[in-house]
Amino acid sequence: MLSHLTGLVTVTLVCLAIIIGLGLTREDRRQLQTSYAQLRNINLVAVDANKLSAQIAELFVAGDQDAEIREARDSLLSGLQRQRDLIREEHALAGEPDATWGGLDRVAQMEIKVQEIDQSRLLIQDHLQAGRRAEALQVFNTRIYHQLGQVLLELVEEATVRERAEVAEALASSSRLSERAVDLAIGLIVVVAVLGVANIVMMNRAILRPVSALYAGAEAVGRGDLTHVIDNPSPDELGNLSRRFNQMTGQIRDQRDSLLQAQSTLSQQVEERTRELRERSEALVASNDRLRSVDASRANFFADISHELRTPLTILRGQAEMAIRTPDADAATLQQVLSEIVRKTDQIGRLIDDLLFLARSESGSIMVNRTRVVLQDIVGDVLLDGQNMTMRPGVRIRPSQPSEPVEVRGDPDRLRQAVLIALDNAIRLAPADTTVSLELAQSQDHAHIRVRDQGPGFTGDELGSAFTRFYSARPSRPRSGRGLGLGLSIAKWIVDQHDGAIRIDSAPGRGAVVEITMPLARRAVA
Repeated sequence: MLSHLTGLVTVTLVCLAIIIGLGLTREDRRQLQTSYAQLRNINLVAVDANKLSAQIAELFVAGDQDAEIREARDSLLSGLQRQRDLIREEHALAGEPDATWGGLDRVAQMEIKVQEIDQSRLLIQDHLQAGRRAEALQVFNTRIYHQLGQVLLELVEEATVRERAEVAEALASSSRLSERAVDLAIGLIVVVAVLGVANIVMMNRAILRPVSALYAGAEAVGRGDLTHVIDNPSPDELGNLSRRFNQMTGQIRDQRDSLLQAQSTLSQQVEERTRELRERSEALVASNDRLRSVDASRANFFADISHELRTPLTILRGQAEMAIRTPDADAATLQQVLSEIVRKTDQIGRLIDDLLFLARSESGSIMVNRTRVVLQDIVGDVLLDGQNMTMRPGVRIRPSQPSEPVEVRGDPDRLRQAVLIALDNAIRLAPADTTVSLELAQSQDHAHIRVRDQGPGFTGDELGSAFTRFYSARPSRPRSGRGLGLGLSIAKWIVDQHDGAIRIDSAPGRGAVVEITMPLARRAVA
C-alpha cells in the first residue's frame, strides 16, 4: 500500500505540473490569437478600401457603378465594425473592458471618412453628369484617393505597432513561463527521486528479504528437504505466505508417506489410467475431426462474408471518393452523396442479416416478400450502383430495355441483389475499353435479364460448377479469374424462389452471358 501511495503521489505531482503549465499558457495563446485576428482584419479593411476607391474610379470609365460602390462601402464598414469588436475583445482579455484605446478612435475616424467619401462620390457623379470631368477628377484626388490612403496608412501603422508590442510581451511571458517550467521540472525530478529511493528502501525491507527466505525454502524442498521451516512471524501477506509454505511442506511430507504405502498397487493404477487415457485419446480424435469440419465451415462462412460485402463496400467507397474529388461541391451535392452512402449502408446491413440465408433456406426460415415489381426500376437501381463499381478504364455499361413496363411478382431487394451479383462479376473482369451490356426483354410470358461481357469467359470446370456453393475456395482447379463462389449460388437461390431460371452461356476467351428468366405478372401476360 505504501508503494502504491508513493506512485500515486508521483503521478499526482506530474499531473499538477502539466495542469499548471497549460493554465499559464492559455491566456498568452488567446492574446496572440486576438492580435493575429486584428492584423488580418486590418489587411481585409485595406483591401476593401482599395476596392471602394477602385469602384469610384470606375465612374470615370464605365459610368454608373452605384450598386458596386454601395457593396464595397458596406463591406468596408463591416470590416471596421469587425475591427472594433476585436479591439473590445482584446480589452476584455486584458481585464479592461471599459478602457478607451486609440484603436477605437481610429476606427471611428475611418467610419467618418467613409461617410465623407460617400458624399464626395455623389458630388463626383453630379460633376460627371454635368460634363465637368476635371472638377470630378479633382474631387476624387483630393477627397478620396489621398484622404482614404492616409487614414488607412495611419490605421495599419498604429495597429501594427501595438500588436507587435503585444506579441513581444506575450513572447516574453512565454519565455518566463519556460524558465518557471524548467525550475518546476527540476524540483519535480528531485521530489520523484526522493520518493523513488524511499520506495526502494521500503520494498527491500518489506518484500525482498521475505522473498529471499521463500526462495531458500523452495530450493530446500526442491532438494527433497521437507523438514525445512521458514521463520517469518510478520502479520502481512508474505508472513501468511511463509506460514502457508510450511503447511504445504508438511502436507507434501504426509502425501509422500502415503505414496510409499500405495506403491504395491501402483501398477494396477497405472494400467487403469492408461486405459482411460486411451479412451480419452480416441474421444479427442473424434472431437478433432468434428473441429476440423467446423473449421472448414468457418472458412466457408468468412468466404461468404468477404464476397457479399465487397460489392456494396465498393459502391460506398466510390461515393466517398467522388465527394473527395469534388472539394468545391455544394451542400446539395454532398447531401445527395451522403444519402446514397446511407442507402448503401442500409443494403450492407441487410446483407449482413442474410449472410447465412443459403444454409437457412433449406429449413425455410428465409421469407421472400412478393409484390408487383417493375423490372425497369430494378435495372435502373442496378445501373446506378454499377456506375460506382471499380472498373478498368474505358469500360462502359450499356443498358437496353423496352419502353413498356415489364412486371413480375417478387421481392425487389432480392431481385436487385441477384442482378447486381451478375453485373458485378461482369464489370470486375471486363477488359479495358469494352462494353458490359445489361439487357431487359420479354417474350410471350417471361421476362429476360441478360448481363453480357467481353471478359475471359468461363472454363469448362467453372461452367459446370458455376452455381456450386463455395466453388471459389477450390484452388486445385484451373480458373479464369472469375469469382465463382457464393455470389452465383445466391443469385440462383433468389431466382429459384421466384419460379425462374438462371443460366450461363460462355466459353474461354469469348466473354459470358448470364441470363435470368422469370414469369411475368398476370396483367403483363394479358
